[in-house]
Amino acid sequence: MKFAINYSHAAARLYDQGIIIPDLFKLPAWPQVIHELKDRYPLYVHFPLDVGTGIGDAMDSETGERADWAKIEQLLSLTQTPYINLHLTPPPSSASHDPQRILEAMIRDVEGVVARFGSEKVIVENGYDIGPAPLHPGYGAELVTQVVEATGCGFLFDLSHARMSALRLGQDYRAYIAQLPLHAIREIHITGMQVVDDYWVARAEAAGISREQIEAVFGPELAWLPQGMFDHLPMSAEDWEIMAWAAQQLQNGAWHTPWVIALECGGLGAIWAASFNEEEMREQVPRLQALFAGI
Repeated sequence: MKFAINYSHAAARLYDQGIIIPDLFKLPAWPQVIHELKDRYPLYVHFPLDVGTGIGDAMDSETGERADWAKIEQLLSLTQTPYINLHLTPPPSSASHDPQRILEAMIRDVEGVVARFGSEKVIVENGYDIGPAPLHPGYGAELVTQVVEATGCGFLFDLSHARMSALRLGQDYRAYIAQLPLHAIREIHITGMQVVDDYWVARAEAAGISREQIEAVFGPELAWLPQGMFDHLPMSAEDWEIMAWAAQQLQNGAWHTPWVIALECGGLGAIWAASFNEEEMREQVPRLQALFAGI
């Protein structure tokens, strides 16, 4: 199993200095950036592809249009990324729809991608709902499992998304996770989760980020997320306990071993760069890599 982190300029500097040594950097599907970095760093791509409209294809969340498969195939080849990831994302307007119709729409879209690439090449990621309670049925663990079983694709297990969903349902995260298709895991994403309070606002502002920019990223989600929790942040004491539990689940075979486990902290863009600084990388990246080593 490989260990990856989000690519950022700070992470690249620490990598060049030998201070952090992830196996891979995880990058968005931005061709120019990938072309610039592919000969300098080990990379793989995470695609902005959503399924759930029922059109029999994936949508690109960055362009708002159907997936550009020629572009995606080029990026797969350039980076040797082994999977095409799809986010299970039902349209918000489907909140009142019958769960069976939501499931059928998701299966239809995933099957469209599977028909093009094969089920062994496709993985679906569990998401979480930022709308008003109750949790949208399209984000439930049972639906994720049904999509995987119906299409034969793999599972991209986002641990923080599962924790968010469990919070919204008032469930213990371990009970919620047990309902997911853990036997089909192909990739895992991890982050810290913290309450975005005045400290985080002040930290962002100190980095030259305006309050309007902060609101644009965090505001809509924090209006609904339990206790103002947000993911993609550094590890807290509670997070370290959960990471140790996750490592144990992998070691004892309760979870299928993925090809990579990726720390989704930091990244490109001012807000993401400010959310995970060099000091935190120096301390947390080696510690996490050691925790999951040898699995």
